[in-house]
Amino acid sequence: MSVINDDICRLDTQLDQIKQEINDLHFTSLETHKHTHDLNAYTKHISDLENVISSLSVPSKFRPMLPAEHIVKLTLKLFRSPGDSHGLLSDASTDRELEELTWLAVTKATVQTLGVILRSLLDRSLLLSDEISYWDTILGSYWHIGVYTLQTLPFRLWRRLAKPRPSRNDSGAEARFPTPASVRWTHFYEPIQRCFFAGNLHALPANVLSPFVAARSEIRRKRERLKLMKDLNAHGIGLLMRECFPAQANDDNCNLTRCISADDYWRKTVCRSVTLMEIFLQKLPSDSGLLDLGEDILSAANKEFACLQTESDGKHSIQAPELVAKQLQDILLRLLPAHNTLVLANIDKHRRPSRLVRYWLPLSMLLLTASTSFKVLKNRRHQLIRWVASAVETTVEFWSNWVFDPIQRLIGTIRHDEKSEIALMSKNSLEADRASLERMVVDFILDRGEPKPEDHVLDISSITNKVREGDLTPVLRAYEKDLRTPFVGTVRGDLVRALLIQIQKTKVDVEIAIGGIDALLKSQELVFGFVGLTPGILVSYASLRWFWGLFGNRKGLRMGRRQDDLRHALRAAHRTLISPTPAPTDVLAYRDHGLLICDAEVLLQKAEALLSGAELRAFREDVADLINQKMVVRQLEIVGRLGWAYSKWMQ
Repeated sequence: MSVINDDICRLDTQLDQIKQEINDLHFTSLETHKHTHDLNAYTKHISDLENVISSLSVPSKFRPMLPAEHIVKLTLKLFRSPGDSHGLLSDASTDRELEELTWLAVTKATVQTLGVILRSLLDRSLLLSDEISYWDTILGSYWHIGVYTLQTLPFRLWRRLAKPRPSRNDSGAEARFPTPASVRWTHFYEPIQRCFFAGNLHALPANVLSPFVAARSEIRRKRERLKLMKDLNAHGIGLLMRECFPAQANDDNCNLTRCISADDYWRKTVCRSVTLMEIFLQKLPSDSGLLDLGEDILSAANKEFACLQTESDGKHSIQAPELVAKQLQDILLRLLPAHNTLVLANIDKHRRPSRLVRYWLPLSMLLLTASTSFKVLKNRRHQLIRWVASAVETTVEFWSNWVFDPIQRLIGTIRHDEKSEIALMSKNSLEADRASLERMVVDFILDRGEPKPEDHVLDISSITNKVREGDLTPVLRAYEKDLRTPFVGTVRGDLVRALLIQIQKTKVDVEIAIGGIDALLKSQELVFGFVGLTPGILVSYASLRWFWGLFGNRKGLRMGRRQDDLRHALRAAHRTLISPTPAPTDVLAYRDHGLLICDAEVLLQKAEALLSGAELRAFREDVADLINQKMVVRQLEIVGRLGWAYSKWMQ
C-alpha cells in the first residue's frame, strides 16, 4: 500500500462522513417536499447523485484511485451537455441538499484526480531514481565508463562520420600538398609512446582520450538532467500533498466534517486544489528553477480560484461545481497526458542505453563464433554423450547404493526384519566351538587317566561345567608338566594336544567377545542405520542445494539483498531529512517533502518484500506518521524508531 493511497483513503473517509450528514438533512427536506408535485423528480435526482458519489468512492484500500477515463465519464454525468436536455441537474434547482451532493461528487472527483496525478508523479520519480542510480554506478568506476564508451562507440563513429566537415580552401598549401598518412600516423603515435614509457597516462593527447572524456561528460550531463527532472517531480509531489486539502493531509484534528456548516471553506478548498493542480501541470514542464516554483504556483492559484465561486442573491450557484468539473476533465484529458508524454520523452532521452546497445558486443561475438562452436560440438558429440551418460550412471548408482538401499535397511530394522539384522557371526558357531572344546578337554583328561573309574561320571560333568566357565586347570597343569620335558611330551603328543586345546579356548573366547559386540550392535541397529544413511543424505542435500542456488530463486541471497535494500532505503529517508536546511519553522520545503514521500514509497516497497503480518502493519503506521508529521525533529525521531524497531530485519 502506498503513502498516497493512505491519504486518498483518509480523504474519502472524511467525505463519506460529510455524505452521512447530508443524508440526515435530506430526510428533513424530504418531509418539506412531501406534498409538492416534484417529489419524484427530487428523489430521482438525489438517487442519481448518490450513485455517482458511490462510483467515485475508493473501490479498494490497496487500489483507491479510479482510472482517469472513469473519472471523466462520471463527471460528465453530473451536468448536461449543451445539446442534451437531460442531466442530473437539468432543472435549476436551488435546494441545498442537491447542491451539497453535487459539490460532494465534485470533491470526490477532485480527490480521485489528485490521487491520479500524485501516482503518476511518484511513478516517474521512482523511475528517475533508478536511472540516476544507474548513472552513479557508471561514474563510480573508470572500468564502467570504458565499457559504456565501448558500448556506444558505433553510434559515436556514425555521428562523427555523418557530421558535415568544414570545407578547406583548395588554394591552401594543405590542399595542394596533402600530408601522407604515414606522417600523420607518426605524429599521432609518438606522443602516445612517450607517455607510456614515462608512465604519465594523464598526458595522453586529447584526441586519444576524447571518446572516454566525451562519454564521461555525456553521462554527467544525463545524470544532472535526470536529477533536475526528479527535483521538479518531487517539488510537485510535495506541493500538491501539502497544499491540496491541507486540513486533511496534514492535520487529523481539522477535517472537512467540521466544514459542512462552513460552505465557503469547503468550496474554496476544492476550487483552490483544482486550480493548483491545473497551474502546476501547466507551468512545471516549462520551468527550470525550483526556488520560486512553489511560490509562483501558489500565488497564481490564489488569484484564480476565487473566480470559480459565484454567488447570486445570497445563495450559491450550481455553475461553480460545473466549472470545477470542466477543469477536472481538462486536467485528466489534456494536461496530465501532455505532462506525462513530455516527462517520458525526457526520460527516454537521458535514460540508460537499450539492451541492444549494452550487449551488442557479446551478441556480435556470439554470432561470429556460432558456426565454430557448432562444429566443435559436432566433432566432440560422442565424448559429450559419454560424459553425460557417465554422469547420469554415477548419479543413479550413488542414489541406489547410498540412499535407497540404506533407507530400505533402516525401514527393515524398524520393522524387526531378520534380513536387515546386523550379524558378525552365525548363531550356532559359538555353541559348536564350545562343545568341541568341552569334548577335547574331557578326552584329554580321560586319556591321561587322571580321574578315578568310580568317579568317572561325576568328573566328566564337573569338568564340562568348569570348561563352560572357562576353567582349563587340568589341561594347563599337564601343559606345564610337559614343558619340563618338551621333547618327550612332543613325542608322546600330550604337549601338542594341550597347545591345540588352548588355541581352541582362544577361539571360543574370541567368539564370546564377538558375540558381545554382536549383541551391542543389535541393540543399536537403528543408530547404525541412520549413520549409514547420513553420508548419502548429506551429499544429496549439498548437491540439491547447489543446483537450487544455481538455477533456483536463491532465497537466502535474495533475503540478504532485501535486508540491504531496506536498510539503504531508510538511510535515504534519513539523509533527505538532514541534508536540506529547514525553514525557520522547522518544516521541510516542498522539494524535500516530495523526496521524503518518494523515499517512504521505496521503504514500503522494500518492507512488503521482507515483512508480513503485524510487523508490516506496524511499519505502515510508522511510515504514515513519518509523512503526516510536519516538524523535521519529529520526523527524525520516527526514522530513529524505524531503525531500532526493525533492526532485526536490517542486519
